[in-house]
Amino acid sequence: MDQKLRMKIKFLIAFLLGANLLFAQSGNYFLSHYAPEDERFDYFTFAMAQDDKGVFNFANKRGVVEFDGRNWGLIPTNGPIFTVVFSGHEIFAGGYGGFGKLAIGADHVKAYQSLSEGQADASQIFSSLSANGKIYFANAHSIFALSPTSGAVESVIKAKPNEEFSGIIEITGKPYVKSSTGIFQITDNKLVPPAFPWQDNLSIEFTATSTFTSEPLTLLSVTGGRLFLASRSGLKEINFANKDFLIRNTPVAAAWLSDALIAIGTLRGGVIFIDPRSGVTEEVTNYYTGLPDNEVYTMLTDRNAGLWVAHAYGFTRIAPFIPFRSFNHYSGIQGNLLCAKTFRDQTYVGTTLGLFCLTKEETSEDLYFNGTAPNDNKSSRKKGLFSFLGRNKVSDPGDKILSAKQVIKKSGFVFKKVDGIDGKVTQLIETDNQLLAAGNFGVAVINGLKSSSIVSQAARSVYKSITLNQLLVSTLDDNIKTLVSNAKGWQETHLLDTLDEYVSYIFEDKLQNLWLCGRTNAIKVETVDGAITAVEQVPFLNPTIDESVGLASGSEVYIATGGGFHRYDIKDNIFKKYDSLPSSKKYFASAGYFWFHDGHRWRTVDPRMQATLKLEWLGLFSNIRYIAHANNHSLWVITSNNELFKYSSGKADQSIKDYPLFLREVRGQQSKYAPSRSIIVSQLESTVSFDFIQPDYLGMKAVEYRYQVKARNSDWTPWATSNNIVNFSYLPSGTYKLDVQTRDLMGKISAVEEITLEVEPPYWKRSWFYLLEVIFFGAMVYLSIRLGGGNPKYRVVSQILSMLTIIMIIQLVQAAINTQVSFKTSPVIDFFIQVGLALLVLPVEIYLRKLMARGARLNSSSKHG
Repeated sequence: MDQKLRMKIKFLIAFLLGANLLFAQSGNYFLSHYAPEDERFDYFTFAMAQDDKGVFNFANKRGVVEFDGRNWGLIPTNGPIFTVVFSGHEIFAGGYGGFGKLAIGADHVKAYQSLSEGQADASQIFSSLSANGKIYFANAHSIFALSPTSGAVESVIKAKPNEEFSGIIEITGKPYVKSSTGIFQITDNKLVPPAFPWQDNLSIEFTATSTFTSEPLTLLSVTGGRLFLASRSGLKEINFANKDFLIRNTPVAAAWLSDALIAIGTLRGGVIFIDPRSGVTEEVTNYYTGLPDNEVYTMLTDRNAGLWVAHAYGFTRIAPFIPFRSFNHYSGIQGNLLCAKTFRDQTYVGTTLGLFCLTKEETSEDLYFNGTAPNDNKSSRKKGLFSFLGRNKVSDPGDKILSAKQVIKKSGFVFKKVDGIDGKVTQLIETDNQLLAAGNFGVAVINGLKSSSIVSQAARSVYKSITLNQLLVSTLDDNIKTLVSNAKGWQETHLLDTLDEYVSYIFEDKLQNLWLCGRTNAIKVETVDGAITAVEQVPFLNPTIDESVGLASGSEVYIATGGGFHRYDIKDNIFKKYDSLPSSKKYFASAGYFWFHDGHRWRTVDPRMQATLKLEWLGLFSNIRYIAHANNHSLWVITSNNELFKYSSGKADQSIKDYPLFLREVRGQQSKYAPSRSIIVSQLESTVSFDFIQPDYLGMKAVEYRYQVKARNSDWTPWATSNNIVNFSYLPSGTYKLDVQTRDLMGKISAVEEITLEVEPPYWKRSWFYLLEVIFFGAMVYLSIRLGGGNPKYRVVSQILSMLTIIMIIQLVQAAINTQVSFKTSPVIDFFIQVGLALLVLPVEIYLRKLMARGARLNSSSKHG
């Protein structure tokens, strides 16, 4: 076997052994998955860019795909889009049909605007870059430099004969181009040799420039799995021991997440995270740790240091700095997760099928490795248009292939089932330096992967009383067993054998009273000096059939049942409804701790614990079904999606960068309006909808919205995730003021500038139209009076026209008042307003009647005379 190949295998074996030891005990990075459900969208993504509002734009063969955390949108283009780049306040895109930018069109809809019309050879654009105050687009034969403000092409750099460009890259903030003849810097609209020393036999595959360092620092990925850091002072190779991982899996993209963490995406192995300072591998995220596919298309880091990975099943956001680590991707666990516990540095998880322990295991694997010996007669080869899709070719067709097979042993962590636990495990507690598991199999002491039963009856709840120094077990057949631990093991003491009650939870207060929670009442067990002195039932004021849990806080005792909280009234010896805490359908109690969801976020009754644990982070999950302490600053969390996470409050950074709140679109029933601070709509639009959005990618709808409409209702709506859409239906004409606020995961409130909505009545209800009617009918009245004086048959017509004129005057006055004064109204109020106006206009009517009568008398007199 070739000596170099032997060395590669040794390095690979060391990596596999070390990686399993490094990653397994701390859990895996937190992942969020996104995918559009609309069949118009294609998941194959060539590039990604994020604009200044936080909206993502994906280069797609169907066009440019937009995503703001809730809404997916497709912007059609004149062909597939291969590259996108953000500059200033605009997104630029290039593809098969040329290059252009996204802009709002005359129809108030965002559309693709071509900037390459009239440019020769401006098609099949596959690379772009924003640098030096310019936008660069490239295909195999040309580089186009654009002004980011005007979008005009300022210069074009052509490839030499027999030369092809393979992409534009950024190194220390400056633009470079890769070509079939080498790498060149773009300076003054021409190509010059690079400013740093570079070996011709090394080929740069891709680069990634850091935004986290004080001076430009760029990662260079080159052939052979080597990584370099380029700075203004020169080049430095990273001492990366796992080069063979990159060679075997073919790196395709890289992204910085901090000055101490770089992600490298691969074609076959998922994403590897390394520390660029030391070259140490921090994590590998692949199919076995939750990534849907190991083939990475492209990657991008967002403003909150989340890594977006595009793959064949959509997009995955990897969040290394979120204080959650996943534990449900280890193999071996079975059933729905119910509880979790850390005991003696080992992780135990109870499920519907038993108890499982996370254990290190030695496994054997046949490792097949292909190496290459270079072909000395190799000549330079041209790369075609779509070479960037397979841009990490490692070997030449003329290279010699060296194959090897070796059986290696590696350490991994898997869940193994604890013997003797054949049933549902609902509770894990630590007491007397022992771990106890309880469920429908009974209660058992756990020792590693072995168990020994101490109660054979199915258990509903287990509690270790500090006052009695005994274990209390509530069974499914409504018995209460008491046990004490001694040198002989657990012995039953029969203290509460006379109780035959349904008990769902047990706790004790600060006065050494034990409380056994039932469905309609609680049983209070009084003790003195460790001995039971009295047992009595304390009823609930509003009993339900729901299971109840309880807690003691200071000198108060609380019971949660039926979605509400009840406090013990010692005077009346009853539990009364307690309104100071909000009603909740979600609450948990474990090991003396109590957690509940107030409809917006998770809380506890102890404000100091609330602040210490930073429970706001639990808002990442839409539905939690289990919470328990792991240690002083950590929690075990099980979600409704059967996911197990360990939350570490000590790693919780609450300095989250917010994206701005903005008006996404305004849509009427018949048309669309340009989003702005002032919107004018016609009353004929029976429905007008305002869609606001504050992009958020941390949790599923973790941002809540509320709004108020002045001149309609001065009250704010309740906080809700659905209040980002404000609908106006059948609004009367007038001016309305709309205020919108958001509240993020950490409780920070943001607001958008007040928006004015002016609802204009149709033209036949406007003042100028009524005025024209008054003038018209007034002229007709005058004409009819003149005619009626000469002919009595026109007198009736004159009277009808007079009445119409009076009605128009009333409408005119009412329209003028409504225009100047805005107040709440109703049909009854409108009726009295019109009566009042009619009384005001009554003198006009009397005058017109007198005028018509006088005209008739004068005409009559003239005839008789």
